[in-house]
Amino acid sequence: MPYNSQFFVFEGIDGSGKTTVSRLVSEALLTKSIPNLWHREPTDSVYGKKIREFLQGKLKLTKEEQIETFIADREYSVNEIILPTLKGGKSIIQDRYYFSTAAYQGRDEEHAAEILYKNEDKGFPEPNRVYFLDLSPEESADRRKSRGGREEVFDEDSEQERIYQNYLAILPESTIFVDATAELEEVVAFCVEDILKSLET
Repeated sequence: MPYNSQFFVFEGIDGSGKTTVSRLVSEALLTKSIPNLWHREPTDSVYGKKIREFLQGKLKLTKEEQIETFIADREYSVNEIILPTLKGGKSIIQDRYYFSTAAYQGRDEEHAAEILYKNEDKGFPEPNRVYFLDLSPEESADRRKSRGGREEVFDEDSEQERIYQNYLAILPESTIFVDATAELEEVVAFCVEDILKSLET
């Protein structure tokens, strides 16, 4: 049966597994002959590269500069990748979107909401579904320590707590909360099944 192209976004704090889950979901859908593109933000644009330098501590940006750079990267993402892909008949499976910018760059819940509105005012497309891989900040800390690697600017436990609370404040009511501590195969299967239901409507 033919499916309409739709836009699916995966969100979560660091260590929640959203990159791994979203990639596996995309691959599983391809095996079911569902045309889709796995996409992530920040992108590989000049703005996305600037963001990654900031995240790695190589570049200093004020909160306002962070927000402006994320929005510039998102404009590239939407105009060059998301909209053309959807118009071409493929769905998008995306790792992070403007909810991440609001949660990470927001000083508190009120500021996070302001950042969300700023993104919405740009007319960026709304996702058909948002999946939040729900992991407590404490569990996130354990996962981040066990995986090792370079520390990033938001690795402090207090930062992850702030980000988690911001997420809870700004995610849309329709967000699907997924237990990120469940077995990976279960999480992927649940998301694939839910996406298939969405594509049938």
